Amino acid sequence: MIHELLLSLSGHPSPLLPESKEKGPDSAINGQLSPAESALLKSLSHNLGQKHRSIAAEASDVIANHPSTVCRAVCASILSKHLARFQQKILEVEKSILDEDSSIVGAYNIVPLSSIVAAFDGWERRLAWLLKLVSSIRIDASAGGTGGSNAQGIHTSSGIICYLRDATHTGYPDIEEISLDLVKVAETAWLKQLVSWLLYGKLPSLGAVDFFISRVTPKSEDHETKDAFVVRSELVPPLVEPDTANSILFIGKSLSYLRTRWTAGGEGNDLDNSLALSEIQNRHLSQLSSLAFPISASRFTTSIRSIRLSLSKNVLQKLLPLPQVLNILRLLKDFFLLERGEFALALISAADERLAEKQKNAMDKSSLKGPESLKHIMIKEGEISSILPRVWSTMASFQNLDDEDGDQDLDLARELIQLSLESKAQHLKTSREGQGLSNLPDKFQDILLPTATVLTLRVEPPLELFLSFTEVNAYTRIHAYLLAIRRAHLHLSKLMTLSALRRDPRPSPGSSASERFQAQGRQAHWKSERFKKLRAVWATVGSATFLLAELGAYFQSEVIQSSWAELQAWLDPAAAASSRSQPQEDKGVSTGLREIELPPQKQPAEATPAHGVAMQSKEALRDPERLMMAHQNFLDFLCQSLLLDRGSFTDRLRALMADVDHLCALMNRLHIIQQSVDLEKQLHPTGTFSNSGPEEARLVDDLASARRKIDACLTRLVGLLRDIDGTRAAGSSAYGLKRRKVDEEFVPKMSNRLDRLLLKLDNTSPQTRASQSNDADAFGWSE
Repeated sequence: MIHELLLSLSGHPSPLLPESKEKGPDSAINGQLSPAESALLKSLSHNLGQKHRSIAAEASDVIANHPSTVCRAVCASILSKHLARFQQKILEVEKSILDEDSSIVGAYNIVPLSSIVAAFDGWERRLAWLLKLVSSIRIDASAGGTGGSNAQGIHTSSGIICYLRDATHTGYPDIEEISLDLVKVAETAWLKQLVSWLLYGKLPSLGAVDFFISRVTPKSEDHETKDAFVVRSELVPPLVEPDTANSILFIGKSLSYLRTRWTAGGEGNDLDNSLALSEIQNRHLSQLSSLAFPISASRFTTSIRSIRLSLSKNVLQKLLPLPQVLNILRLLKDFFLLERGEFALALISAADERLAEKQKNAMDKSSLKGPESLKHIMIKEGEISSILPRVWSTMASFQNLDDEDGDQDLDLARELIQLSLESKAQHLKTSREGQGLSNLPDKFQDILLPTATVLTLRVEPPLELFLSFTEVNAYTRIHAYLLAIRRAHLHLSKLMTLSALRRDPRPSPGSSASERFQAQGRQAHWKSERFKKLRAVWATVGSATFLLAELGAYFQSEVIQSSWAELQAWLDPAAAASSRSQPQEDKGVSTGLREIELPPQKQPAEATPAHGVAMQSKEALRDPERLMMAHQNFLDFLCQSLLLDRGSFTDRLRALMADVDHLCALMNRLHIIQQSVDLEKQLHPTGTFSNSGPEEARLVDDLASARRKIDACLTRLVGLLRDIDGTRAAGSSAYGLKRRKVDEEFVPKMSNRLDRLLLKLDNTSPQTRASQSNDADAFGWSE
């Protein structure tokens, strides 16, 4: 009987002992056991023997079939170490029985079951915990591996590490000892995966599906699009902080790029670079090996930071120097953020000319029914590609002929900037899913042309280490947003040049005195009829022009230029200090909307030796990964300050753009009609021979309807700006703390309030527009 019991505890099934707690002992021995002995026998068989067999079976299944190498390593440790300890305990009990040890064997060589139960005291709790652990790790074949629906399970590397770390605080010393040992095994297996990526830029060959960095292949027609690497936040272990995970991603991406470059290139110095990199990798490997288990998050972060700085100092700063980064940032600021106003004007003019050519033979009265009519005009990709060369030619004509060096920024823009259909740039949305930069509105892409068009930047190596596809996509959305505001303002401003709508028709200089007197009478009648109908329209045009001008000026001066100045000072403090020390000749900045008066900047204090040391230490931290994080912080803050994250505001602004286009089309058509009517009245004072009267009346009615829509949009926009300003004023402190948690070193220190803009936009109120409509002299309606 004792022999069968020991075999059952060792994991072998016995026909004499029950298989479960509900079953009683075998009928052959049922009459030979007392109720107490039967209960002790069931306890030993179920609580120890059956659990031993279940743990061994499920752990073996995990080792054979589980996709996670960390889970397999944990189950292998359970089999080889912890179950081996239990079997060793069984051998010790058996040896004590054979040696007739008095602690187990009683008088007359009787072995009480109670003494055997006491010998295995504590193992019931350990085996129950191990069985629960292994059962949670085990995944059925129908679950589909780590991609199953059980998001809260522990069948992933991050899940099991988190579970084992929590188990060290259960309060049981034996469970804590087992948990600490398994934590060491799990973190060691995870570090082996990490070493492949962190030192060589390769995803782990085994268990890559369970690693927190994965490869994403963008779905695009562009065959030159390369694979991207992203961080899967659900697979990040608890010992890795979010910033540390991004640093690990950057290090691996950099090494992958270097490995690809040196493999493809045949330059002689690549061998020296590889040898230097091998020496650095040995130091990094020894640094990772010195980590104590369980790994502390702070020590791990320190090690990753040291590895990043070492790699940047020895390799990456030579590959991606700071001047190259500043050049690409200046290019993005000048052309995508519209710092160079002539680029925006040339692009709008070239697009309008191309659209006018398409409409030249197809323009009729149906095109004035609304902005939806433009959707029937298809712009081909070849026609879109021809717009940008016109823009470059126009900008080149502005250059000084005596300048031998030329415009280097313009030459760089010719090489890297492309204008294409939106379908060609869909691959820009594939990286860094879940972040705010991926959720920017794309409703302004069809403003420049009826077909959705985007301005993109061709990122060439090694700039792809600094600039990701998502960031280029964010610049594309910002450019479309700013260009739409600039375009609407420009079109409204051009309405002021329609002299026939704004000035009195003059009599013919060759007329007699009586004819001139009669013409003046007719002129007064025309003026009272025409200008009375258009006075409210001109007031709305002035209000819309003013709002768009102030909104664009606010975005350019108080958002883009301020944040860019702080980013430039953070990137290159020496250059920023020298630029501030130089006398400024131009007090204003041309943005294409109006002249903006910038506030005076403080002169830097005289540099001291301590300040120089601090400056050198600060420049030492400008490694490529830190530059990338600062740029992401700048871009994210820029998108929020430009109100791109406010869906209600962008939707209303998009509606205003459509209404402005409709009103401009109506005004241009009315200008043509009234010109022909005025010319006919001058040539035939006694009567008219055309049928332009009904069409003119219909255009005036349509203008009144379009004016009311624009007035409603303007009122709603100002109201939304007030709501946003109130929300930011209430949560300004929390907003700043949130930004400092993202990046402690670089935080744009510009104001989040819109009060200065709102003070200027009071001119767009209904009361002010009413007073403007009564002032005819403001728009040149009188002599």
